[in-house]
Amino acid sequence: MTTQNFEVESIKRSLTSAMNNPPSSPPNNQKKEGLRVLFPTLIYEAWYQNYQAKKESLVSFNHKLRDEDTEGQRISAAQYPNGYTSYYSRTDLYKLPELAELVAFLYKCADNFAHQHHWDTQNFEPVINALFTNINSKFSGHAEHLHPYSHISGVFYVKSEVGSPAISFKDPRMGRWMMPPAADGNRAENTFHANILPDEGKLLMFPSWLEHGVPPNQLDSERISMSFNFEMQPKPKSES
Repeated sequence: MTTQNFEVESIKRSLTSAMNNPPSSPPNNQKKEGLRVLFPTLIYEAWYQNYQAKKESLVSFNHKLRDEDTEGQRISAAQYPNGYTSYYSRTDLYKLPELAELVAFLYKCADNFAHQHHWDTQNFEPVINALFTNINSKFSGHAEHLHPYSHISGVFYVKSEVGSPAISFKDPRMGRWMMPPAADGNRAENTFHANILPDEGKLLMFPSWLEHGVPPNQLDSERISMSFNFEMQPKPKSES
């Protein structure tokens, strides 16, 4: 099966599951005056245990990958100015044995993400389909984008000095941009872009449809991160 056909079949499975299991409306049991929360966008955060002991090897891994990836360097020079990303050349880093411990951490977080969102984890499970590296030298950043053909996306911070640019999430409710009222933009419910600072050893996980970006790095030191995607796939049928 080609990649395109696999993606189409995945979308069909998701739509079929949604039609066969229509969501119920939120319970109408609020008995007091006040605000009701609807359509929240949930971000998962976690920290890699004992990261400082593992940092040097992960930094070295990413530098070695960049130095040996001549194809990725060539494309990055045109598509990713002042930086390097293996997005165009190596997105299968999750298959490498030297990253097995990190990938296990990603799987644990993806499981938590799915469970805490109350997704159908009895019949589906998160399966990683991409892991790639990003090295942002001075003046290198990420334009706003999203991650198609996935359910869960995220970033893991390998190296990030104080003053490194924050990841910026864009409010997905486009209708809000039509006529916004004057409000306290520092509050999460009012902002149009929510910024979260990077932290070495920290993971952020979010819905793949959520647009995000990173402004250019203004520091002389590199900002190294690893991005990833998961898809909720049917669990293998157990043989009776």
